[in-house]
Amino acid sequence: MTDEHEKILKAREVLQKIANGINPISGQLIDADKESFLNDPRIIRCFFYVSDILEKVANGQVNRNIKKPTEFSITDDEKRLVKLPDYKIGINEFAKCINNVINLNRSKRLTGTEINKQLKKMGLLSEEVTENGKTRTIVNDKSGEYGIEAEKRTFNGREYEAVLFNDKGKKFLLDNIEKIMNYQE
Repeated sequence: MTDEHEKILKAREVLQKIANGINPISGQLIDADKESFLNDPRIIRCFFYVSDILEKVANGQVNRNIKKPTEFSITDDEKRLVKLPDYKIGINEFAKCINNVINLNRSKRLTGTEINKQLKKMGLLSEEVTENGKTRTIVNDKSGEYGIEAEKRTFNGREYEAVLFNDKGKKFLLDNIEKIMNYQE
């Protein structure tokens, strides 16, 4: 593991297993005698506490005095860790998958709104104003080439068109996310 973020997540996983009485190497229950420190509730609470701290570090929630990153950044190792669902997804779900693996001490969080804004600048998505004056994102003639499609959905009895990314679209987003986020008109 070359990435600090990945090391932190692995360390947290190991501590959680030990705190839960599981050998982190074999996955078997730890056979500790009654006198073992692993049976001491104070030690177990300590493992859980440190595990929680590591989670906060991994999520960029520790040390509020450090400036939050203002630019998006993802390493090749982090990209390999991204788990995208096997079905068509919306942009917010894609952003969530990315945010699950990036180091938030080094990169700002992604939002679906930000990605859509960039895709509109690139001409891959468009906008329309609805009859009640609200703006919504829609597909255009170029969208399909990039695996972006519209699908009719219903929510609370109201029909709408969802902008979704098929397998081709998810691959395009993941392979080009840095270029998309840094795109300038």
